[in-house]
Amino acid sequence: MERSEKVISGPASARDPISRAEVRGREKQLAQTSAQLRRVARGGRGTVLLVAAAPGAGKTRLLAEAARLADADGFVVVGGVPAGSDAAIEAARTRLRHAGGARTAVVLDDLHLASPPALTTLCDVMVALRGHPILWVLAFATDRGDAPHEPLKDCLGRLRAVLPVERVRELGPIEGEALALLVADCTGAAPDPALLALAESVNDTPRAVIELLRGLADDDLCAVDGTSRPRFGPIGGPLVGGGVPAPVPKRFSMLIQQNLRSLSEPTLKALRLAAVLGSPFAPEDLSALLGEAPVGLLAAVDEAVDRGLLVCGEHDLAFRTEPIWRVLLDSVPPPVCALLRRQAAAMMLPRSDGVERAALQLVHVAQPGNADEIRVISEGARKLLIADPSTAASLATRCMELLPPGRAERVRLARTAVEACTRAGHLERAITLAKAAIDDTAPLAPPLPAELAEDVAALQASMSTALLLLGNVQSARRAAGDALAARHGGGQHREAMIAHLAASYLTGDGTAVDRAHRILDAPDRHTRAVLVGAMTFHAFGQWRDGEVGEAVSTLREAVALDRTGEEAQILDPRWFLAFALTRTDEYEQAAAVIQSSAATSAPESGALTAAVPAVLRAQLHLAQGRLDEAEGEARTGVGTDGSHVPMLAPQAWLVLASVALRRGSLTQAEDHIRTLEKDFPQHASSPWWAARLLLNAQLAEAQADPLAAADVLAEIGARAGALREAVLEDPAAAAWCVRSMLAADRPDLVGMVIDTTEHLLVRNRRLPSVLATAMHARALAEGDADALARAGRLHRNPWAQAAAAEDHAALLLDRGDHENAISELDRAMSAYGALGGERDAARVRARLRRLGVRRRHWTHAKRPVSGWESLTKTERKVAELVAGGLTNQQAARHLFISPHTVGFHLRQIYRKLGIRSRTALIRLRA
Repeated sequence: MERSEKVISGPASARDPISRAEVRGREKQLAQTSAQLRRVARGGRGTVLLVAAAPGAGKTRLLAEAARLADADGFVVVGGVPAGSDAAIEAARTRLRHAGGARTAVVLDDLHLASPPALTTLCDVMVALRGHPILWVLAFATDRGDAPHEPLKDCLGRLRAVLPVERVRELGPIEGEALALLVADCTGAAPDPALLALAESVNDTPRAVIELLRGLADDDLCAVDGTSRPRFGPIGGPLVGGGVPAPVPKRFSMLIQQNLRSLSEPTLKALRLAAVLGSPFAPEDLSALLGEAPVGLLAAVDEAVDRGLLVCGEHDLAFRTEPIWRVLLDSVPPPVCALLRRQAAAMMLPRSDGVERAALQLVHVAQPGNADEIRVISEGARKLLIADPSTAASLATRCMELLPPGRAERVRLARTAVEACTRAGHLERAITLAKAAIDDTAPLAPPLPAELAEDVAALQASMSTALLLLGNVQSARRAAGDALAARHGGGQHREAMIAHLAASYLTGDGTAVDRAHRILDAPDRHTRAVLVGAMTFHAFGQWRDGEVGEAVSTLREAVALDRTGEEAQILDPRWFLAFALTRTDEYEQAAAVIQSSAATSAPESGALTAAVPAVLRAQLHLAQGRLDEAEGEARTGVGTDGSHVPMLAPQAWLVLASVALRRGSLTQAEDHIRTLEKDFPQHASSPWWAARLLLNAQLAEAQADPLAAADVLAEIGARAGALREAVLEDPAAAAWCVRSMLAADRPDLVGMVIDTTEHLLVRNRRLPSVLATAMHARALAEGDADALARAGRLHRNPWAQAAAAEDHAALLLDRGDHENAISELDRAMSAYGALGGERDAARVRARLRRLGVRRRHWTHAKRPVSGWESLTKTERKVAELVAGGLTNQQAARHLFISPHTVGFHLRQIYRKLGIRSRTALIRLRA
């Protein structure tokens, strides 16, 4: 898709949108002003509100907003024009003569410019009118928080003796969301992180930010897809070249350099050397590079921190923003910078972490053929592989450029680069690097030297893991098989064995579990990593066989063994343990496992750090009934908010579809399932195959009737073990299947579900979740109300609890016990509503209506009179369903209301949207 780009022009002062935009970052000061206005209105006495701020901090704009607030509250507003002059004070005094006893707000700016006689006059007027309901808002400029000049100070001292005087909160730099909004006001579009980093770098005052953006607008900014950004690329994003921030606009650089000229010479020298060291940097490194004792740094560091150029950490110092760092680095001439980097590397090498830090210096200056420098960079990349894979990848790929193709050292570096890219989530980059490095060895005469052959096999193994995480399971299996075949004469590569096991399992190869057994039967022949992988996939086999408790125990053992290993697993067994614990209702334990997995991941690991825990949390949130949180995490897991791991993306899409189905958004649920089927086609042995079909069945029941769901359930039951996996997906799934098949008059499928839950119960009698599931399904099938009540008490899953209450009510109604049935239906409806299950709550509400019980379920909300925002929640549901092609009858069935009511809502929708037909609604919705 092409991206639209347009130039952002600097606003002309006459029609400057900033003057009309909302005040940013001054909410507390405005709240303070509002409170004083209310106090004056209630008390009827004068009060003074002082606004003292550095030039450019926005005091004049704040005063204008204070005057607007006063006017809105019914105050007479008196303002001096021109601000700060003696004439302004005289004009205010003249107007006050005619104010009488009306509530008044006097707003005077720049009083530091007034003469002593004028200030005395003002003071006399304020004292004389102290009994009148007047809020005096007085502003003056200070230089970095200094006190006002003497005449103004004397005036304020006299006022404090007779009037309440309060100082407005400090007008500091605007930060966070307020800064982003200010930048958007200036540029007309939401800023990207690069532009925000520039704004933060000059953020002493709002004026500085505005002036910077005005200076950049004509030449250096553009809007792309509704986002304002610098023309030349990312600032504040990932560092390039192993630790150098991206370039900055020339105008920005000139502005920062102008500010730097006011620094003392020792401070500027220290900052330039610090820029070479990087950010963050160790104070001892700067001291050594300067050739000074640490005490000599104190004044320079104090000045840099005070000026907002450096920030202090617990053990190191860092530049406040990357653009400031870049400007200082650019101020060092390149030949001198190269000398300094080599000096810094030599100084760092003898230390415990010296190789990594020296590598980050030498990577910028190393030359082809310099074996010593190449060795340091290569070793540094390997040492950073787990702790900081993104940086390790940058070091390794840069070092590869210094070596000719086909060299053993280059292939070994490619191994490091591929594994680092995989750990960082740059999966396609990892595969490209691996293929290129393997192709480089093709012209060499066979057989390859043993060491080089070993490196090529290791590259194939690393590539197989990247392919697996990318979701290309067949290719991953082939690459892992090639790696294993290349090493038939020696020990087998751990990564290739694990990837081959995983790919075989996901492609339905029945020998995967047998191979895992063989590995576990000979533990002395394999590394810990291989044993952990074998245990993980052995647990998968146990789960499929219905040995749920044994599967969880095996995964716990795998996690315990993994923690004692020397190497961090890319395929972490804690991922799968978290899935299993969530599905067995052990929510607290699942949350702890997810937190443990995320906490031990490298902070720069990209997708493996962000996306994988997000998928795990999405399923946990869904099970606990937190739909908003589940949807947010699942969107991270499918890559809508950043990088993702395609191997686990099907689980995230299942969560998104489940959330939509729970909310009653059938069209959205269908879209999610369609995306899953199109982009992530699943083999029948895939762990998500049965779960997807179960969702298809539930969607079919919601869109049509239970008979439509029966066909899908029959398809699940036709494959051995698939129904077991489906009912293990969700503790409420088995009961839903029984309920739907009873309605469809399919006793054969009801019996199949009951047999499946009994099979699970026989093998997992100590698992409360399995017991509750089996008891619920059987009690529903046999019409045993007492057993169903016991099942409801056993369930930990909130959805299953609500479903048990609803099912119990149905059996009580069959007995004629209407009073207790209504109580159970009320409980179910409240539970569904609290969980966000709008469709389920609507179904129970409709059942209550048929019993003559009406429960209010709407809230009053202010809405516009027309447009999409004017539609009520029910009207939106009707609009979505009808726009999706449903008839009035089908929409009514879905919403558990009558077709007549759907027609009424449609008429309201047409009126509010200004349309006349279903066709227009479909077109407008699209």
